[in-house]
Amino acid sequence: MRRVVSAIALLAGAVLAVMGLARPLFEQTRMDSGYRNAIRLTMWGSEYSSSGGFSQSSPNPILFGVPVVVAVVLLVVATGLVVAGPRLPAWTVAPTRVLAVAAPALLIGSVWTVGQLVLVAAGEDDITRGSMDTTVGDGIWTLVAACAVALAGGLLAQRRVVAAPEPEGAVVYQLPDDDDTDTPPMGVQIHPSVSTEESSPG
Repeated sequence: MRRVVSAIALLAGAVLAVMGLARPLFEQTRMDSGYRNAIRLTMWGSEYSSSGGFSQSSPNPILFGVPVVVAVVLLVVATGLVVAGPRLPAWTVAPTRVLAVAAPALLIGSVWTVGQLVLVAAGEDDITRGSMDTTVGDGIWTLVAACAVALAGGLLAQRRVVAAPEPEGAVVYQLPDDDDTDTPPMGVQIHPSVSTEESSPG
């Protein structure tokens, strides 16, 4: 059951990350003497608007989404390995566990970097007149949720229960005696008080 929940969490983290890639992270609108301009930050760069419609503001945008895409691919691969775990060779257990943690770690690192940029941008207020409206987009919250879900799936994958191998050959169990004497491992305790003459017939 834990393996199934782990696979579902890893896959859900990948889906949430893809959703976050398509949503805005941060938007800032400035109004000055009736003139409106806005800037929007996404995982694929920044967009600028001065007439209501957003357009790419830089010919060489910073592609924050690339490491997230790599993390999504790794999450999908980890999901497949976790699901197919019982049918795979024993040597794949360790790589599966490492990948199940490395993929969420890459996603968390990428979102952390972008989140710090969003916090800095949201704290900027250098306007001297007019007004400024700052909004954190739902993309960053979706990515944070993806990190939490994927990390939970990766941790569950580390606690996979492996059944103990069945012993081969004969198994001998030693039961405790009522007294302090030891019982031979392959026999029954014979008390010294019982002699062979008393136990023989006639």
